[in-house]
Amino acid sequence: MINPWVRYDDVEEKRDGYYVSYSPVFTDQEFAIVKVYIYDSNLSSKIKNIAESELKYWALKYPTPIMLMIDNKTDEEWRTKDKLGHNFLLGYPKLEKVILHWDKYPESEEPDIDLSKESLAKIYSGLNFSTYEEVVAKQKTEARGRKLLLLILTLWVCVIPALIAFLGWSNPIVSLLALAYSWYVAFSKALELWGRKKKSEKELAKDKEELAKNHHHYHCQLNPEAFLRLKNENFKKERLEKEKLKIDSMRN
Repeated sequence: MINPWVRYDDVEEKRDGYYVSYSPVFTDQEFAIVKVYIYDSNLSSKIKNIAESELKYWALKYPTPIMLMIDNKTDEEWRTKDKLGHNFLLGYPKLEKVILHWDKYPESEEPDIDLSKESLAKIYSGLNFSTYEEVVAKQKTEARGRKLLLLILTLWVCVIPALIAFLGWSNPIVSLLALAYSWYVAFSKALELWGRKKKSEKELAKDKEELAKNHHHYHCQLNPEAFLRLKNENFKKERLEKEKLKIDSMRN
């Protein structure tokens, strides 16, 4: 049985040359997660002080154990391990101070903080949250919507044509209308095949798009390895563009 959980919304704050995201403790987890995104290369030599300062700030603001990680968004190539010899920083509040350790706690200083739902509700009292029950209810609503859409499509694609076919067989007026429509479709298609009917701008655009798709698909099949490289490059480009937009928003 799934233990009903509570998920509190992340908190994000701007700094000078970097920004920080705080992910609250999730139900049954042992710590919150803080990510520091460094985008000013001038701060590369100061990441140890930044990490320790930020962990103290968040641990006192929301008194829970924290794992802090640094994400390099500068133009330089480096990892936290390269700079500090460590991967991440751990910490928690204790007697109005904050205990800090890189990578792991000594056995004698592991955190012992109440992280029950009731305790977290007090710690994160000002944050928005969603519950297991709310998510399940939303999923059920969406599932009902999908079923309704499927029912409408079934009626449109299967039931209504079958009904028209039956009425066409049993009712001469409906049969005449169906026959006239069939002749119209056939005549319109014949004009199109013989080049007597001009396509609309929308139809021409659709044909052009389909031709381009088929052309690309053909060449992708000829060279799947190059296609895979191109796809990965596009994903990387999209990611970098999103990161740039994010950093630009943090600079303002």
